[in-house]
Amino acid sequence: MNLLDIPNQFDVLVVGAGAAGLYTALCLPETLKVGLITKETVTLSASDWAQGGIAAAVAPEDSPQLHIEDTLKAGAGLCDLEAVEFLAEQAPSCIQSLVNLGVAFDRHGSNLALTLEAAHSRHRVLHAADTTGREVTTTLTAQVLRRQNIQVIQQALALSLWIEPETGRCQGISLFYQGKVTHVRAGAVILATGGGGQVFAQTTNPAVSTGDGVAIAWRAGAMLRDLEFVQFHPTALTKPGRFLISEAVRGEGAHLVDNEGRRFAFDYHPAGELAPRDVVSRAIFGHLQHTAADPAAAHVWLDMRPIPADKIRQRFPNIVNVCQHWGIDVFNQPIPVAPAAHYWMGGIFTDLQYF
Repeated sequence: MNLLDIPNQFDVLVVGAGAAGLYTALCLPETLKVGLITKETVTLSASDWAQGGIAAAVAPEDSPQLHIEDTLKAGAGLCDLEAVEFLAEQAPSCIQSLVNLGVAFDRHGSNLALTLEAAHSRHRVLHAADTTGREVTTTLTAQVLRRQNIQVIQQALALSLWIEPETGRCQGISLFYQGKVTHVRAGAVILATGGGGQVFAQTTNPAVSTGDGVAIAWRAGAMLRDLEFVQFHPTALTKPGRFLISEAVRGEGAHLVDNEGRRFAFDYHPAGELAPRDVVSRAIFGHLQHTAADPAAAHVWLDMRPIPADKIRQRFPNIVNVCQHWGIDVFNQPIPVAPAAHYWMGGIFTDLQYF
C-alpha cells in the first residue's frame, strides 16, 4: 500500500488492532467507512498473547450477580460499581457475539467448556486451549479483512489527535506512515491502543505496548484516570520475553512452591495460589524479599505435575512448547516464575455510553 492509498476522510477511525479495536470495527454499521490503524500488523497485539481465557457468567449455576460480587471482592473496594455491573451483565451477550463471528472456544460436548481462575467463585472462564487471545484475534482479523467498509492501515504510528482550534473538537488524527506525517480526517476517532507494559523492566506485554493512546489523549486535553493501578501477573516465565504462564494453570491444579517445595502462598492468603493476582504477586515478591539475596533477580516455582499429563497436553500445548524451547520439561520439573507487569487498569477516563 502506498501513502496515497490512505483516503483523507473516514466516518470512523479506530486506532489499535487488538481484540478491542477489531471487535469495535466489526460492531460498527457496514454503511460507515472505517479505518483501522495499527502501528505494526494486525497479527501483533497484547490480545494475541492472552492465554487463559475470557470470564463470563454463561453457566446455569452462575449469574452476572455472582460475577459482580467476585469482581467487587477482588477489587478491594476500589471498583467503579456501574462499570463492574455493565461488564458482568454484558459479558454473556458479547461471548455469544464472538461465537457468532466464528470464535472456536473449547467445548464439552455442545456446551462451552469453562475453567476456574483466581478470585472467581464459579467456573466461568471460556478458553481455546491456552491460546485464547490468538483464537479471538485471528478470527476477528479474518472477519475484518472480509468487510468491504473497513480499511486496515498497517505500520502506521498514530501521533496526535487532530483538534479543530476554533471548536476544540477532534476532526481526525495525524499519522507517521511510510516516512511521512499525514493527517486523516474522521467523523469519530476511537482509541483502542492497549496498555503500557513496556514502561517496566519486566512485562508480559509485546514491544508494541507503550501506552501511546493514553499519551495521545492526554496531550489533547482528555482526562486520565487510575494510572497508578498496574496489574502484575504473578507467574511470568523468568526467561527473556517474560512469557506468561496462564493463571488457568493454577486453576487446573498447579502448585506455587518455593525452593524447598513448600506452597508458601497460603502464608499470605487462605486461597493460596488462587488468591487475586495482586495478592499472589505480592506474596511471591514478599517471600523472595525474605528468602533471596537479590529479590529482583530471583524466582519461585510453578509445579504443573499435580495436573494429569493428558490434561496438560490438551489444555496447555503452547505453554508446554515454550517451556520445552527453554529446556524445561513441565511433566517432570517445575517452571521458574516471578511477577511481571501485565495489565494497565487505568487509562483514558470515559463513561458507559456507547453507540
